[in-house]
Amino acid sequence: MKQIFTVTVESIPADGLSINTEWDTRVADEIVQQDACEFKICSALYLDLSFSLLGEKVILDGRLKTRIEITCVGCLSEFTQPLEINFHYLLWPQSAAVYEAEKELQRDDLEVGYFQGEVIELQSIVREQMYLAVPQNPHCKEGCLGLCPACGANLNKNRCTCSVTAGKTDSPFTVLQKLKK
Repeated sequence: MKQIFTVTVESIPADGLSINTEWDTRVADEIVQQDACEFKICSALYLDLSFSLLGEKVILDGRLKTRIEITCVGCLSEFTQPLEINFHYLLWPQSAAVYEAEKELQRDDLEVGYFQGEVIELQSIVREQMYLAVPQNPHCKEGCLGLCPACGANLNKNRCTCSVTAGKTDSPFTVLQKLKK
């Protein structure tokens, strides 16, 4: 499958344009790693895109599919997670953009994007969609036990004896209990 990174508006026929493309792992990861991010792409990125014209605007419906490597916030182990994202944009030519000092965003405004000249850059759209889809507090599994607060052992892999006693003696409520007596 060919790697396609841009689409020209003039290449979109009146009845629409469908594109299926695959970006190899290295290229997809480079696009995302332009910013400091908390994940790494670990499989090819598949894009299924359809473009249609609405006057000078372009309607983009897309689907993105890949796998990312991310760190669990509970136990700090790395794990892979699939990402499947459906997205919709109404793309305006940059010259049609009306700039306002302050404006309250409406729901429809969140699906609006802009393209410059006659070229639609897919990289920024893909990057944005991936950042929006990555969980803020990823967990390696439901019910992740995390790390032992006393020794730091991964409780998903090992049980430790200090975790039982640490919870009883180091609890701030235990200290308050002693103060009460």
